[in-house]
Amino acid sequence: MTKWAGFDFGQCLMDSSNRKVEYWMAAVFIDEERERHGIINEKVKLYRELIEKYGDFRKLHERGRHEVEEKVLEKNPCLVKKYYEVEQKLLKPADGIYEALKHLKSKGYRIDVVSDMGAVNVIVNFLNNYNLRHFFSNIYSPRGVLRENGEIDDSFTGVSKENGSLYVRLREDLVSGGIDMDHAYMIGDHPVKDIEMSKRHGFKTIHYAVRGEASTHADHVIRSFYEIKEIL
Repeated sequence: MTKWAGFDFGQCLMDSSNRKVEYWMAAVFIDEERERHGIINEKVKLYRELIEKYGDFRKLHERGRHEVEEKVLEKNPCLVKKYYEVEQKLLKPADGIYEALKHLKSKGYRIDVVSDMGAVNVIVNFLNNYNLRHFFSNIYSPRGVLRENGEIDDSFTGVSKENGSLYVRLREDLVSGGIDMDHAYMIGDHPVKDIEMSKRHGFKTIHYAVRGEASTHADHVIRSFYEIKEIL
């Protein structure tokens, strides 16, 4: 039986602390500003309104990217392209993640991404940009599963961490693939979606409590990915 570790993407694998809305919009719309004076401030305001609508930055990027592309980027292919290029420059891997992934591979773990983000291309681009893609077999998302061989498995379409349906299907998928659920760890920063919901469906849990209080439901709590070696 194979051991398994699943990592959340946003605010976990990815450190977005440098992702500032003002800088982001300025970098995307700097050329537009010359012809449309005030467009940067307008887009910053609109972007913040979308963040408020969805509740927070994370939820907007998991569920509302279509609105960002439509309302902020005006469905302009050039602006959309620049937006995602700038995003990749503003993101960086979490401290210690490379060492943690290398350690898990050395211990025989299969490693996957388990995300509520529908934009799988953003995840793939990020992993490729930072030479992390080779550590991961599958990328699970509400849009389906990007398998290691490049195929898309749409049997996961519509599932969610929030209601637990993703973990139901994930467990079935892992068991059918020979994963030992006694050694299947979900690792994430969200105390409910990543920890409580996965634990409810039979996963071991590691709360990456880099911000906020540690989950009392987690099997383990870490503040840095360097601590993974002490647990797995």
